[in-house]
Amino acid sequence: RAHGGLPGSVACESGSRVGSPHSPDFSAAPNLGSAVAQAPLLLGEIGGSISWPRSLLVHFFIQAMPAAILVGITWRAVPEQAVAHVQQDVVSPLMSLPRHPSNSRVNVVLEQAEELIHRILEGKVPQLLRKPSGHLCATVDPQDKIYANNYVDLGAAEVVGFDYDYTLVSYKPVLLDLIYDIAKQGLVEDLRYPQDLLTDLKGYDPTFAVRGIAVDMESAWVCSLTNRYRVSVAYHGRDRVSNQAIADMYKSEFGAGILPPEERRRRMRPLNDLFSTVEACLLADLVQWFKDRDIQFDPRSVVEDVLSAVGKTHTSGAMHRAVADDLDRFLEPDEQGHLRQVLEQLRAAGKTAMLVSNSQFWYVDAGMSHKVGPDWRELFDVVIVSAGKPGFYTQNRPFREVSKRTSRIKFKPITELKPHNVYCQGSIKELMTLKGWADGSKIIYLGDSLFADLVEARRLYGWTTGAIISEVYSEIGVQKSQEWRVAWHVLQLLVHCIQLCQEQMGPDPSESPSAPRQQPHSAEDTEVLNRLEHLASTQRARKDAAFNANFGSIFHTSKDDGRTDKRSLFARSLQRYVDFYTSRVENLRFYSMDHRFYPCHTRVSVLHEFTHMRDPITELMCEPSDWGAEGD
Repeated sequence: RAHGGLPGSVACESGSRVGSPHSPDFSAAPNLGSAVAQAPLLLGEIGGSISWPRSLLVHFFIQAMPAAILVGITWRAVPEQAVAHVQQDVVSPLMSLPRHPSNSRVNVVLEQAEELIHRILEGKVPQLLRKPSGHLCATVDPQDKIYANNYVDLGAAEVVGFDYDYTLVSYKPVLLDLIYDIAKQGLVEDLRYPQDLLTDLKGYDPTFAVRGIAVDMESAWVCSLTNRYRVSVAYHGRDRVSNQAIADMYKSEFGAGILPPEERRRRMRPLNDLFSTVEACLLADLVQWFKDRDIQFDPRSVVEDVLSAVGKTHTSGAMHRAVADDLDRFLEPDEQGHLRQVLEQLRAAGKTAMLVSNSQFWYVDAGMSHKVGPDWRELFDVVIVSAGKPGFYTQNRPFREVSKRTSRIKFKPITELKPHNVYCQGSIKELMTLKGWADGSKIIYLGDSLFADLVEARRLYGWTTGAIISEVYSEIGVQKSQEWRVAWHVLQLLVHCIQLCQEQMGPDPSESPSAPRQQPHSAEDTEVLNRLEHLASTQRARKDAAFNANFGSIFHTSKDDGRTDKRSLFARSLQRYVDFYTSRVENLRFYSMDHRFYPCHTRVSVLHEFTHMRDPITELMCEPSDWGAEGD
């Protein structure tokens, strides 16, 4: 900002918030030209035989940009002649890594890293600027791929079942606006909340919450949890809670900050589907409304009221009637007929197709007729509605037949599930008995809600489960963006620098061969490490803010101000309870119905089995001659 421009052939024109409808746009700057602008590309080959695994990119280059760059920007082209002085002014002060006052070996590491960064910025390592050539499985875009936590053989599956909401059909964002407005109106009309809420609460904010967070039923905080059940981020209303307040609130018996299972189940309500993001937003807005007006309130009562109001939008049928009356407005289109293609592929492969939904038949029929066609039931062998999941998995209830013409429930006992008929209620035990399915491992079921749709089916009956996580598509889209790649590569470089610097701290083995290799860090050591960690935490925060400014990615979080990255509790649950996941059910069309999915080797390995094999960054830091000839 001080120079009115940025390195390369672009300059910042106006800011925009990631997650808003105005996403960062780089289309106006096609001729970036310089190495600075090319820096975010995935790393290719350097030094001939040395392969780079996305591990290194421009250090401090990111510091040359305003913070707004990493939370969304719009660019405009600027004349090349206006860039030269900007590069000279900006590059020099921002290429300085911290230096150790007394350890020359640490400084060698930092100097070599700094030199490599300069070469990258100056375009002297052209191998880094090549786009990646892809990999053997690059025929499917990463945003459309199916990712396996465990081995899954589609060919061995005899039954493939689906949930309805956010699985067979996807909704446009306007649906969450509708749910928010209906629930807000319910708070006022049914629970006698102040009439001013109707005008003061402006509506659903898609940038506030993400799937996988939780609501503290006692404090009304909206929280993000790590994979060890620690609260990492919390909001009280729209105000972020300090780390100290979080530590004071969640004290375990032994001071670890991990909530005991009993307290966790009692206090924390997980928000594991997209519908529940409305609960988080409405709760935060309502709490903030009380706080802004200094109105005393019982947080437990407010939480219960919000959950009740949002839940009633579903049980009352108000949301369903509004959607059914204007399907084009609320349902994502499928103009290419990809869903029907998947269902026809299943039928052609001789597999049994099943639908199990909590929604009523008339609502499912309206949506499926709109998306697949009026003959959609011909593509399914079993159709179950009003299933009442997750009770469907744990209770033992009989099925009842539903009239396809009137949607009324019939009273005759059900002794078999006939193809093309529609049934309601029931249970998984009754389903397995009536269909004669003895081996649950031959049944695949896909849904969007981990605990309502998938966990019990897998745990109790051994079904193979697939999660539909639409955020996979959007988050990979963010990861493809220039600003995210810059932050990610800078972060990797800083982490490696910290590791290499620590290896050089302590006595010099060439001078004192018998001295212990590692000794307690000196004050000078600690200062260098703290400065590098601060830079790393800044990069991690900027990287995470590209997904969501408040909670970051649904798959990651940080408990220690960004110094380390941890899996979120949602990611842990996804890996623990789900066999595979993808962004949308239509992605099945990219695979044969006999396809075999394999988990990533890091999913089934332990760290020591692969991290020691090669560390290209260490090799480059130790062998500057491999960086490529100057001027290449």
